[in-house]
Amino acid sequence: MRILTLVKLTLDISQLKYESSGEPLIDIAPRKMGDSDKCAVEEAIRLKEKYNAHTVVVTIGSTLDHERIIRDAYAMGVDEGYIVEVDGYENLQAITIGEIIKSIVEMTGPYDLIILGAGSLDTHSYTLGPIIASKISIPVIAGVDSLDYIDGYFEARCIMEDGTYIYRSKPPLIVTVTTEANEPRIPTLKTILKSKKMEIKRLKIESLNVKPEKIELVDLKRYVIQRKNIIWDASEDLEKAIDNLFKLLVSEV
Repeated sequence: MRILTLVKLTLDISQLKYESSGEPLIDIAPRKMGDSDKCAVEEAIRLKEKYNAHTVVVTIGSTLDHERIIRDAYAMGVDEGYIVEVDGYENLQAITIGEIIKSIVEMTGPYDLIILGAGSLDTHSYTLGPIIASKISIPVIAGVDSLDYIDGYFEARCIMEDGTYIYRSKPPLIVTVTTEANEPRIPTLKTILKSKKMEIKRLKIESLNVKPEKIELVDLKRYVIQRKNIIWDASEDLEKAIDNLFKLLVSEV
């Protein structure tokens, strides 16, 4: 079994700071591997351990942070890694990323399973898995909460609002996983040191015959909710304050 895992370098939104104008300070914000992508790596490694699979990881970009997240995947247990070097990776369209992954699959495949996070922390488009599936003409199961391989079929469980759905598909298959799929392992010191010595293969986007199409970011600001800041003094007449609050709530309905 061969498994390709896609990981994306995203903003660590928990540490994102803003100007007083509401504009985010993106340039100084720390980056990390996306949470659901890390779950995808963990799922790939679990399949590797259970079925002796060969695992490959790929990311798109050209910074030291991209190298870091590949080494993070190595430390977790991935066997082989690629960086597709392209400038302006933040603004690549999902369609272009789909074309890049198609070329990667043709160059390094075939793969029984392509696995990635259901959605990234920055764009939340949730479209990349289906786009890749349409490019290489294989099935996709999106929003997976657990995954296994049983009697020649991948079996995926998806928890929806109206119940739990179980899907089965023969390989090759694309799966997008949620953060509910697993708890990613914490690498040991031994695997971290080993990851620093592992080779990272680099590909120029020009070698993939893909023309990068990008989206221009026009404006980005924090959404601010204005509070009414209405205060009643309830120290003397509590019932009156409660009555005022009740009337205000009714008027807002």
